[in-house]
Amino acid sequence: MKMSRVFLAACSAAALMTAAVAHGADKVVLRFSSVSAPPGQSLDSDGVKWWMDKVTERTKGAVTFESFWGASLASGPAHIEILQKGMVDVVMSCRIYTPGKTPLGPFLYAIPFGPTDMKMVGRAVRQMHDEFPVLTQEVEAQNAILISNFVTMPYHIASKNPFKALEEVKGKKIGLIGKYFGRWAQAAGMVPVVAPMHERYNLLQSGVTEMDFHPITHMNAFKVQELAKNLVEVDAMVGNPWDLMMNLQKFKSLPADIQKILLDTGREAEIAMTDELAPKVEREITAAWKSQGVTFSKLAAAERDQWASKVDDIPAEWAAEMAAKGLPGWEMMARFQEIAAQNGYKWPRQWAVKK
Repeated sequence: MKMSRVFLAACSAAALMTAAVAHGADKVVLRFSSVSAPPGQSLDSDGVKWWMDKVTERTKGAVTFESFWGASLASGPAHIEILQKGMVDVVMSCRIYTPGKTPLGPFLYAIPFGPTDMKMVGRAVRQMHDEFPVLTQEVEAQNAILISNFVTMPYHIASKNPFKALEEVKGKKIGLIGKYFGRWAQAAGMVPVVAPMHERYNLLQSGVTEMDFHPITHMNAFKVQELAKNLVEVDAMVGNPWDLMMNLQKFKSLPADIQKILLDTGREAEIAMTDELAPKVEREITAAWKSQGVTFSKLAAAERDQWASKVDDIPAEWAAEMAAKGLPGWEMMARFQEIAAQNGYKWPRQWAVKK
């Protein structure tokens, strides 16, 4: 696989900068906590491990990590608190857990039927963070600094029965989560059943639901494919929930050269995720599912466009909600659509239209 020029350039720069790390400097062990399962079991954790390994390599062993996976130290929503208080030095968590404190971070979840090219989305999200300082300032307000933001794989539907048209899913119950996904499902005539991922298998097994909505990484982790053997690629979205954050005071206490390594490798990790790690995991899951008898199909573009046309302008609602807080919701929605279009994405409709 050929690596992108951006990735190669970043690696070259980081290799040169490694020499700046002071020889004989005090070793630092950073305490890390994640809401996710360990590497090899969760894609975002693979990205974290990639980052940790690079940090340790580039600091010549001056920085290492003591890791706690699977929310073993605190619940998902509590991770921002344990980081803020300095109980740990680094966390992998989700700003979506704390909308009152960090409302802007997971903005992609308010945009139905956006681009699903992970490379494009990952780079676009980084560009948004660079262009809108409020995205990182909301993290800094929690005594933290953003190291990386990882995107998900595309959201698809696993179904007990195959379907090719929206007409075929009317009245069928679908397992999902989130503030907005239920409304997307209702627009297509489906009946949303809101439940966390660990309950979805039982819902399918008991007949409460007939379909499930999530990236295949999450479905695979909970064996959804054993019961819903038809994966319909609806290309609903790619999310950006995974935030690798470091305690701001701890970060500032480190030498400037190590700070630079932490941030530079964080950006590199985002590219490694979309260009290397995620494609590898996707190939592995796809091959395993096919061997288990799962069939793969793709919803026609016309059906996807029709579905998008039926969904309320949720991005406009989100933008208005953010604007009421004094935040640039309208500007962010407009700019992300513009960035995606500049990178070749054809939107099924315009979102965040002011009335």
